[in-house]
Parts: sequence; C-alpha cells; structure tokens
Amino acid sequence: MLFSAAGSALAGPPCCLSEPHGTAKATTGLGQATLSSANVSQSPAWSAYELERDGIQYLQVNDRNGNARVIIGNIGETFWSLPAGNKTDVVSLPNQLVAIPAGATRTEVYRKAYVVLAAYEANGGIIWSIEAPDGTR
Repeated sequence: MLFSAAGSALAGPPCCLSEPHGTAKATTGLGQATLSSANVSQSPAWSAYELERDGIQYLQVNDRNGNARVIIGNIGETFWSLPAGNKTDVVSLPNQLVAIPAGATRTEVYRKAYVVLAAYEANGGIIWSIEAPDGTR
C-alpha cells in the first residue's frame, strides 16, 4: 500500500470536505477549462483543481490553454485516471507503475500531506505520476 493514512489521499484526513485553509472543492465542472474551485497547483505551468462528489475525490490538471490534461479519481488508497486529456500523456498509478525515462524533467504539480502528483516531461509527452510525499512510487 502506498498510503497508510485513512480516508481519501487527495482529500487528506476523512473529517473534512474542504482544505484546512477553507478552500472548498468544486462539485461540478469536471473536464471544463475553468472550474469554480481554487487553483491548487504548485507549478505556474499547470492549473490543478480539486473536486468531490458522492464521496469520490477528483483532481483535474489543465495546461496553460485550459485543456484538461489529466483527471485522477481517488477513494481511500485506490487511484484511477479518467479518459480525458492529451492522448500522448500517460498516467502512472500506485497499482500500475509506468517507467520514468532517464533524463525526464520532474515538476511537482500537486502536494497534500498524503499524496503528490508529479509531471515528468519526456519524449514530447507527459507522464503523470501519483507518488507518496517522500517521492516513492
């Protein structure tokens, strides 16, 4: 198991539907260029949005043009990617690891206490990787 904390890894501890700082998650708009929630990206190259609906957490990352590049779903320690974004992008999940090419440039896009989403740029595409905060995959 990649994450040992109870509850949703994207949401943090299971007590709250918003971040400790009061940033509410959107409940609609998945796949759209702009969402009603705050941009929580750690990188100026990307926009990241948290959504929550019916107990499922989603993280959508858009590029600078507002195009959805990746959408990750999460319940507890289970992650999956939705069929959205650029067809050249690849997603590495804890239960479906994708090899990161040597020399790939890593950008941390999203970080919470229990999970990190990193973008590895290589060969003209992006490998999105769900990782533990210490960088293990």
